[in-house]
Amino acid sequence: MKVIILGGFLGSGKTSVLLQLAEFLVARSLKKEHTTPVVIVENEIGGSGVDNLLLENQGLTVKNLFAGCACCTSSAQLEDTVSFLRKEFDPEWIIIEATGLAYPDKIKHTVTDAFGFETGIITIVDAQRWFRLIAAMESFVSGQLENAMGVLVNKIDCVEKDCLHAVIESIKTYNPSVPCYPISAIAEMSDGFWENLLEKL
Repeated sequence: MKVIILGGFLGSGKTSVLLQLAEFLVARSLKKEHTTPVVIVENEIGGSGVDNLLLENQGLTVKNLFAGCACCTSSAQLEDTVSFLRKEFDPEWIIIEATGLAYPDKIKHTVTDAFGFETGIITIVDAQRWFRLIAAMESFVSGQLENAMGVLVNKIDCVEKDCLHAVIESIKTYNPSVPCYPISAIAEMSDGFWENLLEKL
């Protein structure tokens, strides 16, 4: 079993990316039809979920994780959730969509320390709002990029090429080795795109 953590601030496009990623993983699954290839963990700060309804309507298996951020106050609950999912579904993949307030690297440590699963972080960045976010909360933004295996720079249809280049250059100052992938999550990403991204996991 492998784990993917999706990080990124509210409005960056995590759920749109998640839907495409989950569809790709289901399509390429080695599991038989009666098993569950992908399970999604939705980390919500409040007491009710919204995105999970959209995901479930697409036929995906979703488990909500409420009452706090999975990287800190809910780390024990995260361990319990992953343990339950492993026993109940034995999926090929677990995708954790972290709250926009999470530090994905801390979630990764929780999962790898408890279970030893191969775990990768994909961070989604809103190209339109990048510079406003780093101006307001630079240390927090940089924490979202730590140890990411890839950064998806979303909403490239909303910015000029010079702005996109500046955003990528800025991201590289926080994590020089991370590959950046300009995307528009409203457009379909190819199987080759996902294969190239996930080969690092």
